[in-house]
Amino acid sequence: MRLSTALTYLGLLVQSKYTSAMVTIEDAKACNADVPAIDWLILEGDANAEAIEDEVRQDLEKIGFKVNTRFLTKNDYNQARAKGDFGLSFSETWGTPYDPHSYVSAWEAEDNANHNALTGLVAPSSRDELLSLVEDVLQEENQLVRQAKWNEVHDYYHKEAMMLPLWGRRIVAIINSRLAGYQAGHQQFDFPVHKLVPVSGSKTVSISPGALTGRFQTVGNMDPHTYNPNEFFANNWLYEGLVSYGPDGTILPALAESWTITDTASGGQQYSFKLRPSVKFHDGAEWNCQAAKMNLDH
Repeated sequence: MRLSTALTYLGLLVQSKYTSAMVTIEDAKACNADVPAIDWLILEGDANAEAIEDEVRQDLEKIGFKVNTRFLTKNDYNQARAKGDFGLSFSETWGTPYDPHSYVSAWEAEDNANHNALTGLVAPSSRDELLSLVEDVLQEENQLVRQAKWNEVHDYYHKEAMMLPLWGRRIVAIINSRLAGYQAGHQQFDFPVHKLVPVSGSKTVSISPGALTGRFQTVGNMDPHTYNPNEFFANNWLYEGLVSYGPDGTILPALAESWTITDTASGGQQYSFKLRPSVKFHDGAEWNCQAAKMNLDH
């Protein structure tokens, strides 16, 4: 059952001297002969990355690049990416219709691997200019204009060979035939199992979620504002937002019944949300404006 599509990117810091001219293999070897060895990070247990590592490495070597592959544990892998201690790395986007705004805006964080990779942009391109384009598209509300601006952002870093799209994949859910009522979620790691209805056998339902490196061992600290896959997986069963995602990334009412947007004198915009009435937390506490403000402040 299809839930969402994720896209894997290969982030490459090495730049070619050639752009639109016809380039031969010998030209490429000469161009790359003096380039230091590329330090390529692979996450241990990532079957997709491990399966194609040798092919990608051999192709790079054919055009003169030297590649040093490092297979790292999850902790070491994350630390190396946060420090910028890599020349080549896989990065999986959350994929449409999961929030692309959070993904690209995270590039501004100094401990983000994409932020570090963007230091490899060649003048006149720059990380500051790209992040400025990202900030501009995040503020755009017109759908057609926003799409054109996203295309500009994509073209910008693809032409610099910073992000090379490799493959997409489906996220699947396998449901026992004794269970009915399941509907696929509209986000990655969104499995609305609270809608399942046992039609035979035990009322107890066993769930076995997982991601790249295997089954989840915990649900994390259950902070609704974090995006780790194991937390996101469980958070959706407990928490709701003011709005939610529908088909094709559409924004739907959730804890907010409706909202209005007005321009302010300062040039900004004010969003006014009408909260859904008669909603309570698990402990019986009221959902109200004070609770909404607390979450926004957090």
